[in-house]
Amino acid sequence: MSDQLNLSLTGDVARLPRTLRPMMPRSAEAPFDSVDHVFEPSWGGRRALAFIEPGRPGRPTLRLLDDTGRDLAPHLPELAYIADLVGEPPAILDGELVVPDRSGRMDHEALAGRLADGQTTGLSPVYLVFDLLWAGGRPLVAQPLVKRRERLAKVVTPSPELVVVPGVVNDGLDLHFAVAQQGLAGVMARHLRSPYLPGRRSDLWRWIPTQPGEVPLHLLPEPIAPTRPVLALIQRLPFDD
Repeated sequence: MSDQLNLSLTGDVARLPRTLRPMMPRSAEAPFDSVDHVFEPSWGGRRALAFIEPGRPGRPTLRLLDDTGRDLAPHLPELAYIADLVGEPPAILDGELVVPDRSGRMDHEALAGRLADGQTTGLSPVYLVFDLLWAGGRPLVAQPLVKRRERLAKVVTPSPELVVVPGVVNDGLDLHFAVAQQGLAGVMARHLRSPYLPGRRSDLWRWIPTQPGEVPLHLLPEPIAPTRPVLALIQRLPFDD
């Protein structure tokens, strides 16, 4: 708690805070469109903040802290190298850990097994990052989300294990429809001008879950072509081969 109370929102910071609690969304009653929000698909994995910190010369280290402050990185050694793919360290990223199955859907049992005792299933973990909180030792939490996402796209070198979550503005209903078709967990709607509020639950972020059987295929009004932007946004991710 002391880290939260003493957190500076502006200025330089010589080193990263040891712990930080994630900003949390409030639930939305229904999907919606909005030019003021970015809508992102969510696989329903484990939320984790990635701390990229100086290590031995030339090699940064990675900590992956969940919302209790537990470091999950030792259970996911395949992800250690993603620290090398983040420019401007020291840095803190926000995202979710997933273990996708062969069809690109979340394998909850595989992830739970990895985080509990390191049990492997032949499936690779992936860190889906959607926000940048610190870069170059400076806090970015007071900046609007749109600025943080622009910086995130510049500092991260994507890989099969490190994916910047794509998002769309305005088309929240279409994205929710496509996400439901793909069997994903839901959609996150985040206000483009939102600062990052560590440890706070805020209406600036809204969570819209999908429901089992929400979009039965026989009730679809028309087929959705793979070229439709919101569907392509999901299908182009690197772990659906």
